[in-house]
Amino acid sequence: MKTKSITSLARILFLSTFIFCCAVSTSTAQNLTYNPRKTDNGLIFGSLTFPAEKAKFHGYFMLISYKSTDPKLSRKYSKEVHFIPAQITRMRHKGDLDGGLTYLFAVEKPEGEYVITNIRLFTNSGFAVLQRNGNINGFSIPFKVTKGEILYVGNIQFDEVALKNDVKDIKEIIKYQNNFEKDLAGIKKAEPFVYWDAAKKDDSIQISYEEVVQ
Repeated sequence: MKTKSITSLARILFLSTFIFCCAVSTSTAQNLTYNPRKTDNGLIFGSLTFPAEKAKFHGYFMLISYKSTDPKLSRKYSKEVHFIPAQITRMRHKGDLDGGLTYLFAVEKPEGEYVITNIRLFTNSGFAVLQRNGNINGFSIPFKVTKGEILYVGNIQFDEVALKNDVKDIKEIIKYQNNFEKDLAGIKKAEPFVYWDAAKKDDSIQISYEEVVQ
């Protein structure tokens, strides 16, 4: 009986510490800042939209690849942007717009040529050996980052529900559109310490489809 009480107390203390740490992490999170006069980088922003509130995966990782003939530079400047749905009571999307269906993102990058080519899908079953990663590729969204500029790279629509129907045509799974005004208004509220009025859109940015790599 005494052992059970000690175990229960330990669990309560652990849970309390966990909640406290989460609260501290949230309350002390730093807002994005960007000063074009004090950096050699550019800033990009955009959004990722899902079709339904229920999330199918535990994590989504969108790859922004730096285009270079030097593999070391490509690895150094490439980046995965993380999108993590709510998972405490049930799997559901908790984005910034459209009732949680749309996640906004903003990333500061060195100037150069970039391309969005892949979304990695992470499934966490609770055991490391059973964790799985899948990849959605076969599409390409290229753009150019310029020093001191804020560029809108677009809205990517990922129909993860279509994966349940074994849809193999990437054009039905990944779509692209320009939601500049809507996303700009949203990110102004989410990240108020950036001079977003200087942001611009590039209507030449489009999506193209390629052969799917397994």
